[in-house]
Amino acid sequence: MVDWSNSEFLTLLIIDILAIGIAVWWLSTKFTSKMREVEDRMERARLKISDNDEEE
Repeated sequence: MVDWSNSEFLTLLIIDILAIGIAVWWLSTKFTSKMREVEDRMERARLKISDNDEEE
């Protein structure tokens, strides 16, 4: 069983929870940024294809 009165344990628990929170935030930010980049690239490709179709 966990000894909730142990201050060293609680300190490490809080640090670990903060570290996990920061890691999740960082990964979600990177993932969202990459998805926006891919969507922008796909949109540019669609526009390029539609411009080429209109020229023909």
